[in-house]
Amino acid sequence: MTNWTSKIPSFLWIPIIIGAIALFIGGSYAIFYGFTFVEGFSSILLLVLGWFGFRICQRSEDLHKYGALGTAAGITFFALMGMALDQPGNILYNKGIECVYCPENSSLEREAVSRGMQGGGVQVSQKFECIDQDSGEVLRSINMFEVLAVRFGEYVLIGYLLLGASRVYNRL
Repeated sequence: MTNWTSKIPSFLWIPIIIGAIALFIGGSYAIFYGFTFVEGFSSILLLVLGWFGFRICQRSEDLHKYGALGTAAGITFFALMGMALDQPGNILYNKGIECVYCPENSSLEREAVSRGMQGGGVQVSQKFECIDQDSGEVLRSINMFEVLAVRFGEYVLIGYLLLGASRVYNRL
């Protein structure tokens, strides 16, 4: 019995390999771009992955023997990943930052700032500022530690909501 790969001539493997490499590089760039610049991209991706992750954990017998510690570890891991990957947030998640840090009569504006580095690299950072709605001046710049603290809290809450939804789904 022959393997299906042995039926493909060697000259066809060259474009297949080049295409696979191009697809990997292009996909990696698209994901990086989405996480960095597209508001809501990482939020949706993390919600989907979190749902599947909590669904898998609900079925795992190993997790059940750890009880509350296993649940806390899973929620903590989910919140740390959300905090680290979802820095841009989305309109809903950024309302939490606006409510906590921006004074009245101001709104939150977010911008991804990219700078070239020596050696050809790129450094990307997020800039969150509270802008006065009347004058348009910057009232407060929010540092990344403040943003990450709010993101962590949001993803802890989202993790428990996903876990609860997964348990309700199991009962149905």
